[in-house]
Amino acid sequence: MDIALTLDLTTKIALIIAAGMTAQWLGWRLQWPAIVLLSIAGLLLGPISQLVFTTPLLDPVNDFGELLRPAIGLAVALILFEGGLTLRFADLRDAGGAVRRLVFVGAPLGWLLNTAAAYYLAGLSFELAALFGGLMVVTGPTVVMPLLRQAKLSGRAGSVLKWEGIVNDPIGALFAVLVYEIIVLTSNGMPTMGGILWLIFAAIIAAFMGIAAGYALVFAFRKGLVPEFLKSPLILAMVLVVYALADILAHETGLVAVTAMGLTMANIKFAAIEEMIRFKESIATLLVSSLFVVLTAGLNFSDVEMLNWRTVGFVAAMLFVVRPAIIFISTIGTKLNFKEKLLIGWIAPRGIVAVAVAGYFACGGFVRSMCASVKASLYARPVLLGHQAGRMCLAFRVRGGRAGS
Repeated sequence: MDIALTLDLTTKIALIIAAGMTAQWLGWRLQWPAIVLLSIAGLLLGPISQLVFTTPLLDPVNDFGELLRPAIGLAVALILFEGGLTLRFADLRDAGGAVRRLVFVGAPLGWLLNTAAAYYLAGLSFELAALFGGLMVVTGPTVVMPLLRQAKLSGRAGSVLKWEGIVNDPIGALFAVLVYEIIVLTSNGMPTMGGILWLIFAAIIAAFMGIAAGYALVFAFRKGLVPEFLKSPLILAMVLVVYALADILAHETGLVAVTAMGLTMANIKFAAIEEMIRFKESIATLLVSSLFVVLTAGLNFSDVEMLNWRTVGFVAAMLFVVRPAIIFISTIGTKLNFKEKLLIGWIAPRGIVAVAVAGYFACGGFVRSMCASVKASLYARPVLLGHQAGRMCLAFRVRGGRAGS
């Protein structure tokens, strides 16, 4: 017998935060991966609760309406900025060559191989496969950073994964937006070169906006123009403003701006930066937890019905063929040894940005199929990785330092 239970929006927001923090605490207490527990929490509040009640306790699309997408965008902006604050060029002494290869070689190569897998295995049209390929370049700090903490992975492999996850996040989003704009312009019979050049130009301008904002804040702090109690709130406000202004230029260029801003501030010495990093880490943990609950709650049984043998084969190829191939090919000649490459090739879960950007394109049946593939790829690896990352680090002897030879 179905039970009717209606919650107001305030209660639902509190429930999201409480569920996220409970999952994080249980993950710490039980030494389980928080990602898996957050996904379970979202499923319980979303589709599973609908089996008991007439409506799900949490239905993000209907509950938040048009506010859902901008809310996710702002949250992702803060997460990427916080990730950028952890990127110090000094950490690239041993891993710099590998990081550069993964950004400038691995990202385009990943786009190509992901597109091929989506076209031949998932059965998407070439246009949507190219769109999907751009999304799958994204690894994302929302998933990578918790996994690194869970596995206690540092050293060269940890540094490479951290840099790749944060830097490739906006790059992958821009790849997908670029393909989307080409599809739209082509379908309308409009010239595509102008749209491509504008997106590239907008991304460059956004990067300079982020760098300028970072330098301006540091200058104000050094000159004593901002009191201590206002520094963290001012940074928080500036991140949101920079993201919104840059995103006006072109969709997702705001992510480039906030990443550049965080990276700039991380590499300029000024007082109280460590305190600000801790403050931003707390906010990022809260946001990542809430976003995972919200996006998992947004799943429904129709998404499962759209999955078939093609999807299974596609996900398997992404896990065991495409990602390892990207790592081994793009890092040829770097300092990474075989064990480090194998570990990095295994740890590459997709983050919030992939699903958030996929939602931007969700405007038709085929695109809905693409979103189902994105969700399958998003949740497959974290579930597999959750219990295995730490064991693999120990097996490869790369936990907490350099890899074994």
